[in-house]
Amino acid sequence: MTAKSAANMSAGLDRWATTREIAQQPSVWRSWGPRIDAISGDIRHWLQARTHDEIWFCGAGTSAFIGETLAAHLNRAAGPARFRAVPTTDLVACPRNFIRPGVKLLVVSFGRSGNSSESIATLDLLSTHAPEADRLHITCNGDSALARQNHPGPGELRTIVLPSETDDRGFAMTSSYTTMLLSALACFDPAPPLPVTALFDELASAAETVIARGFEKLPALAMPERAVFLGSGPLTGSARECALKVLELAAGRIPTSWDSTLGFRHGPKAVVNDDTRVFVLQSADPFTRAYDMDLAAEVAVQFGADRVVRLGSVADGADIEIPVVGNDAWSSPLYVLVAQMLAVIWSDRLGINVDNPFSGGNLTRVVAGVKLYGLPKAGPRLFGALDLGGTKIEACLFDDRLEPVARRRSATQKESYDQLVEAVVEEVRWLEREAGTDLPIGIGIPGLIDPVTGRSTTANLPATGHTLSADLGARLGRATPVANDCKCFALSEANGGAGAGHRTVFGLILGTGVGGGVCVDGRLVTGLNGLPGEVGHFGLPAATVSRRKLPLVACGCGRVGCYETLVSGPGMSRLCEHMTGRAAKPEEIAAQAAAGDPAMGEVFDAWLDLLAELIHTIQLTVDADCVVLGGGLSRIEGVAGKLTGVFADHKLPGVRSPVFEVARFGDASGVRGAAMLARATVEGNSLR
Repeated sequence: MTAKSAANMSAGLDRWATTREIAQQPSVWRSWGPRIDAISGDIRHWLQARTHDEIWFCGAGTSAFIGETLAAHLNRAAGPARFRAVPTTDLVACPRNFIRPGVKLLVVSFGRSGNSSESIATLDLLSTHAPEADRLHITCNGDSALARQNHPGPGELRTIVLPSETDDRGFAMTSSYTTMLLSALACFDPAPPLPVTALFDELASAAETVIARGFEKLPALAMPERAVFLGSGPLTGSARECALKVLELAAGRIPTSWDSTLGFRHGPKAVVNDDTRVFVLQSADPFTRAYDMDLAAEVAVQFGADRVVRLGSVADGADIEIPVVGNDAWSSPLYVLVAQMLAVIWSDRLGINVDNPFSGGNLTRVVAGVKLYGLPKAGPRLFGALDLGGTKIEACLFDDRLEPVARRRSATQKESYDQLVEAVVEEVRWLEREAGTDLPIGIGIPGLIDPVTGRSTTANLPATGHTLSADLGARLGRATPVANDCKCFALSEANGGAGAGHRTVFGLILGTGVGGGVCVDGRLVTGLNGLPGEVGHFGLPAATVSRRKLPLVACGCGRVGCYETLVSGPGMSRLCEHMTGRAAKPEEIAAQAAAGDPAMGEVFDAWLDLLAELIHTIQLTVDADCVVLGGGLSRIEGVAGKLTGVFADHKLPGVRSPVFEVARFGDASGVRGAAMLARATVEGNSLR
């Protein structure tokens, strides 16, 4: 810090604890860097082992804004986990909007005091309604509820307690905010721009420069009637924190607003008057920065150049220099330092107690005394599901978390449609006896169901031309959704299964037949005729058939040369007999190929080639993020990895491959998807 800035502080500002807590941030980061480096390494290993579908960043007020910056940055990285900023104020008030069964969840809770009403309510809510969720608590108070509470499980708990000096004594969160944000970045950023210790050291040096210049030059900036802070991407959350700092420390006497750079034009710009100062947090990303600079220029033209203050690189026209350290997420605390200093300067100028702007009691440092309402834990909700096959019916009872409670298998009675309906009704009655009550029921069947008429087309069941859903609904006295079994499989795996966290999931069954389903954002794509996913009836690729001299076989659908004839389980055996003259089951072919049998190796390679070509066609039409394999052939050891390697030679140049996974719920996934349909009828949701 320069002598002049030190003189400014000694003239009065340094009498406030808040000023000293702003100034201490570089030294806190520098000393904390090596410690969080070691801690974050352990956390990253833990995250890799736990493989979450969703990661929530939770907190209230300033602590919630940490999550906004983190989610904006981390969702750029590849991987199945999706990051969400979930304010505890929303989670506690509307828990049903967030908590969903079947999702592998990590809840990261931020808290300076760790004792706010919402922090405690969140812990209680998760313990009661999501005990299987993992938790990571990051707090500045080692004696807080966040630091000390045990986790009832079965989810796991990790806790990070920051240095005690980050537990700000002043009203405003300053070093607590920045150090919690940087600590979380150290834990979750898969590719930090520098090793963590070096990164914290470089940020500390940059912060020293920003603070020294700030306390020297910012007092000359006229105090406005209103202040607006704008930023894009990770800097949107930073803009929100900047606005809150000024609003808080000015005790509301300088109204503030915040928005994204582009969002500001859509109405919020109405806040600007002749005595408003607009601070634009210019991105380090050249593409994003172009929008920031355009908005700044627009405001300057409309309201005057002195109304705009640009934060960023001076080379890019900034008025206040903010060094770039890596990227916008890692640099974001440096932008917030400016607002912290402005808030102190203006609060002091207004004659306000900077450390306690609300001494009259309007607001308190730690929000407490909020009347909390416990979310009643619903009695056990149960759902029944049937997987109706050509040879057996699997009946399964599921609880509210889609965990199986009871199941049985019975031979399919299919001499007539009426007999089939009676068999289904009997299985439903068994489920009801197990549950002790009537149940919502969902059913998966091997066949097509017209989404308009509800009529079925089935090859192995006497249901063709019949409206099974309507007929069962009439017998049972309630809506009974019926869907294709492959589509039930896709629905299950896209929601809490191997496809969780991916936007577009293709569930591909490789068994007695070949079929699948498409889910986008967890919902089934039904199409005009209910056909999406019926890929077993794509035509075999002419080039592969010719090169390998493969047979063209009549398919059960009435066509010749469908993929199902050679890629299904019987199809692999057919390939073997054609290529070697030997009869073998798929598991024998795969095992002998793995053991080095050259003939079986050729058969297995041919099957993989055909499967890769099939998925190539799927990608040309669906372009899935993730392909989940199910059915008996998915149990071939290492099949997903083998397919990943082979597919690289089949895709178009420059095209990204989907992630290949084996079904998380195995043979039970189809019936689980049917249970999801049953649950949706109760909750009024549409999964299709």
